[in-house]
Amino acid sequence: MRKGLSSILFFLLLSLASLGTPSWAQQETRDLASLLDRFKKTQDAIEDFTADIKQVKVASLSNEPVVSRGRMRFKKPNQIWVEMYPPYPNVTVLNKGILLIYFPDEKVAQRYQVAGNPALTKWLLFIQNPIETLGKKIWLQEEKTEEVVLGIDPAEDLAIFQEIRISIDTSQWMPKRVELVEKNGDRTIINYHNIRINSGIPDSSFEFRLPPGVDIIEPMRR
Repeated sequence: MRKGLSSILFFLLLSLASLGTPSWAQQETRDLASLLDRFKKTQDAIEDFTADIKQVKVASLSNEPVVSRGRMRFKKPNQIWVEMYPPYPNVTVLNKGILLIYFPDEKVAQRYQVAGNPALTKWLLFIQNPIETLGKKIWLQEEKTEEVVLGIDPAEDLAIFQEIRISIDTSQWMPKRVELVEKNGDRTIINYHNIRINSGIPDSSFEFRLPPGVDIIEPMRR
């Protein structure tokens, strides 16, 4: 179960579709409050987007990073498609209240009904208000040319993480990089490239049929 939910968690981090300024943001610097407000206004105008993905996983006990690439698309309010290419292929689809995570090498798919599952509902809150869902404190960590980096103190139910960092491209006010630092020293860095906004993605782009012979597992089915 953690394998599946970890996958969708990483990519939901990009789905900042309606970022609201948290109440505690007023206690931070005026620059941070202004940044979040600008980000929210830009994100409110986004109906869909696509992006190329590069994910780098660095384990604390290994010197060699594991690199994988893929592509994702998102459409408000809650349609997501993420496809990661070989050598670590998988497809994650959220459509019509069903979350499906397919691992072609293993010929296995994990299937989740979103309704009635508090854990999945929690992850899907990222789509409405990811920063508040992620953590209890946020700060402006670094400013660069056309980029700002936000640090996030993870919420209690994300206890495996020590810190989450989101880099925002201020030329178009979209996330460009997410870094997840775990308490055991492992870290995952996700970079987003070739982002296209409001291209008019059809609903049919989120329909997915499993090939024959796939073993379907429903981990959260009662």
